[in-house]
Amino acid sequence: MNRQERRRMGIKKKDPMVSIKQSDINAMKEDATTKGCRLAFQLMLVIPSMVIHDKFGSLMKKDGRLERFVDMCMEEYKCYEEGYVTLEDMAKILEDEAGIKIKGY
Repeated sequence: MNRQERRRMGIKKKDPMVSIKQSDINAMKEDATTKGCRLAFQLMLVIPSMVIHDKFGSLMKKDGRLERFVDMCMEEYKCYEEGYVTLEDMAKILEDEAGIKIKGY
């Protein structure tokens, strides 16, 4: 875009050109992926915890059951994160033992 076109469009400054190394781009992608995964896991833990708290509160308030539920979820996530089990394995177990079919697996 030349100077005349920028004036016509009301653009006062040029956008600065920034050079970024491929390793910096890869690091940004890795960071964004990690943050996205953590956010997704938090959502998938907080939402069921809220449902249990709101809908089944009288059952879950006894003896700190909600806290134990969250701790158990964190233990399962840690097993997944460390590579002891895969999501496919857990989905298969749920289907076989509990009769719950998770779509996508």
